[in-house]
Amino acid sequence: MRRLVLLVLAACGGSEPTASTIDGTRSRPPSADVSELEIRANGIDRFSTCPPSGGLGQNWMPEPFAWTPPPPSKEPGAQVVDQDFITRMQGRSPTEVASDATHREFRECYRKGLVHDPTQDGRVAIVLRVGPEGNVSKVEVYGACEILPDSIACMEAAAGRLRFPPPPNGSDTITIPAAFTSRDGVKRTHETFDDSYTAASYVTVESGRPMYHACEEQARRELRPVQATGTFTLQIANDGHVLQTHIDPWSGDQPLLVCAAAALEKLKFPPPPGGKGTVIARLNFNPRQGTR
Repeated sequence: MRRLVLLVLAACGGSEPTASTIDGTRSRPPSADVSELEIRANGIDRFSTCPPSGGLGQNWMPEPFAWTPPPPSKEPGAQVVDQDFITRMQGRSPTEVASDATHREFRECYRKGLVHDPTQDGRVAIVLRVGPEGNVSKVEVYGACEILPDSIACMEAAAGRLRFPPPPNGSDTITIPAAFTSRDGVKRTHETFDDSYTAASYVTVESGRPMYHACEEQARRELRPVQATGTFTLQIANDGHVLQTHIDPWSGDQPLLVCAAAALEKLKFPPPPGGKGTVIARLNFNPRQGTR
């Protein structure tokens, strides 16, 4: 692992911390240590460890990214509606239908992963993009942590086979949240001062995935290596903007990591209590098979 330091200054600037924003009950600014986010070309991105629970009801995944539904099919018979199917679905939300339909297969996908990692306890949100005919046009992964990529891919395939009544608005987005625990039960961790801010920082770091993938795709177009890892220490201003980015340690393609640093600097984190904060984020582009 090379120890070369890259220093990238944020273009967006930001306000200086002010004493008036300091919470007198806190003795220091918050510091969020976000685990490694693996960025894969196939879109199965995941955190190596799950975030702390944070506050009650705190979000654990970003809003699904924008998408463009496909146009209605022009093929004869493609838009035939199964009235019997629609009758059976009445009174149930699409989320309920999707969760019930995938429950058994998702559990089997998880169990297959236990063969390779008996300790995998984590969660994932499988997001379905439903097209005009009710078919699943696209499956996306959000908030994944501590679940093997092969298990997640298995869940993606199961969800992609679902069928729904044609959405009234022409398209729909359905989220299936799935949390898995081994027979030992939920892991208990000691709560810390930084838990809520760290949990929110996980969500913010993940929200930059489209930009990280754009960096990876650019490296691929330019025939550069698409493997790189870096630890990014971000200084956060009182309004949540990134003031400065420091990369150390790092390995792999340097331009890919510089591009990722620029992407991180475009994110807006929750305003840190105390007027300033630090976020440590780790990105691993296309980890080689067998390293996780």
